[in-house]
Amino acid sequence: MFQFIESICCLNRELRNIDLHQERFERTRSEVFPDAPSMSLIEAIQIPNDISNEKYKVRIIYAEEIESIEFIPYEIKEINTIQLHEINREITYQYKYADRWFFDEYIKETGCDDLVLVRANYITDAIYSNLIFFNGIEWHTPTTSLLRGTMREKLIKDGKIKEKNIKTRDLDKYFSFKRINAMMNFEEAQAFDIQLLIKSL
Repeated sequence: MFQFIESICCLNRELRNIDLHQERFERTRSEVFPDAPSMSLIEAIQIPNDISNEKYKVRIIYAEEIESIEFIPYEIKEINTIQLHEINREITYQYKYADRWFFDEYIKETGCDDLVLVRANYITDAIYSNLIFFNGIEWHTPTTSLLRGTMREKLIKDGKIKEKNIKTRDLDKYFSFKRINAMMNFEEAQAFDIQLLIKSL
């Protein structure tokens, strides 16, 4: 049986974007386990009394039912090496699987801290993050993203980023890019010079 994961940011003892995590949780369970009863994440997650106001990753493993919930202290790791990496056209990542061995293999193969995954010349995501690109005026995120991340959804809804087809040949239209996910919002995400990717073409 497949297992799935939700990683939710708990900061100042509050769950960030919990509504978007609930939507993805419900969508995955309804499509994979159509007979599973509805379940509320906010009711299932009990914030421990002994955690501080610092940032924690709430790691939820689930299938038809929730199997485990962990609170893990979290710090954003600085990335020093990142490059483009071509993946097979058939690779899809519609659901957030708990076992993402193929992503780990990509990292081992290249020795980089992170990778920008390219499928059929289209930019998709980084290994554990969605991507946003700055052209000097506005921020774009690839329409060809592999996973509908909650932070990406939030920024689109707030009008801070726009979806756009981005091919490798389009990278020279941008100046910088960021990796975003549930644990890294727009302000927290590390900025990178676009030349880091262009030189790996």
